[in-house]
Amino acid sequence: MITIEKTLDIAPSYDFSLIAPKERILFFDIETTGLSAARSGLYLIGAVYWQDGAWQLRQWFADSLFDEEEMLNAFFGLLGEKKKLARAGGGRGSAVLIHFNGDTFDIPYIQRLARQYRLPWDLSGVLSIDLYKKIRPYRELLGLPNCKLKTVEQYFGISREDRYSGGELIYVYEEYLRLRNLEEGSCENNSQNRALRERLLQTLLLHNEEDMTNLPLLCGLLGYDELFRRQFSLAGAELVELPSTSGGKVLDLRFRMPGGLPRELDLSFGPYVFCGEEDSILNLAVSLYEGELKYFFPDYKNYYYLPIEDYAVHRSVGEFVEKGARKPATARTCYQKKAGIFLPEPEAIFAPVFYEEYKGSRLYAAFSPELLKREEQLTDYAGAVLSLFLKNARKRNK
Repeated sequence: MITIEKTLDIAPSYDFSLIAPKERILFFDIETTGLSAARSGLYLIGAVYWQDGAWQLRQWFADSLFDEEEMLNAFFGLLGEKKKLARAGGGRGSAVLIHFNGDTFDIPYIQRLARQYRLPWDLSGVLSIDLYKKIRPYRELLGLPNCKLKTVEQYFGISREDRYSGGELIYVYEEYLRLRNLEEGSCENNSQNRALRERLLQTLLLHNEEDMTNLPLLCGLLGYDELFRRQFSLAGAELVELPSTSGGKVLDLRFRMPGGLPRELDLSFGPYVFCGEEDSILNLAVSLYEGELKYFFPDYKNYYYLPIEDYAVHRSVGEFVEKGARKPATARTCYQKKAGIFLPEPEAIFAPVFYEEYKGSRLYAAFSPELLKREEQLTDYAGAVLSLFLKNARKRNK
């Protein structure tokens, strides 16, 4: 087994303290000759961790087909150090393992391999964070064609020197082993082939090194997951009167996120406009509706509809109206009208709920200055709007 260690010159923007102390975090990625641990080989494990005030890279490379067990022991040994740090920290903290699609491939692979070698290692006391799973729900919203690692890297403006896929590197590794196993003194074991073997090794290491170097930089995408899981708090709310040339009123909501977003995010749909800056402040502007809307009573059988007045009254009141001026209300006619300023709602957050027509798709709540003080409901409201953006993006991409 060959072990490579180096200090990385990277400065991830994500605040890792939102997850755990950096000393407890371990990034990892594996390279294999196939998808099944029972029918393929593990030839490289890469890990990145925080030590001595910088991010460190460590790679364990299988210089022969018999190095798997030693590589697994080395990797789980490093992970064990992180678990010890977590236990020493007290509380309910744990070591953190961060990866890209590792829940589906890397982790099951090394666990199966560890069982094959009857090694005592496991992932108890470890929090697993799969960056692939974190970005996948927002692929359509962010305009990503897929969620492959290189695609996500390009979204973040990260370029690579490596040009090979994992599948292509299997053949590179096989050729490396062939040259590595040439007998000393044979005609093939010459300086030219030794130089080629070294170039193949560097190619294999580079692919994994760039994967590992980029993973901490991609943790900014956790900001999207935090955003859509409503990990923000209200920072301000006000009614804005637009200039007379454009007219109308806007509800301006400002929210604060713990870690901010990795890139500016602009979303709009109907009356909703959202802007998430790279700092920790989010802004949601909602165009208010001015006019007359209807509130529909749910128990229409207990109401009369008054055609001349064009609204419904409860039977206890309607009994005092002449029979010719009233009729039993139906679900469609069982309403009262209200004029004023209304807040569009993606779902029923504020009550009562008003509509333009019976079973209308647009929901509204009556706006009043008191509404600006309802911090919890306004936070839920912003979360509902964000869910609407997600739903709309998925519809567009079907």
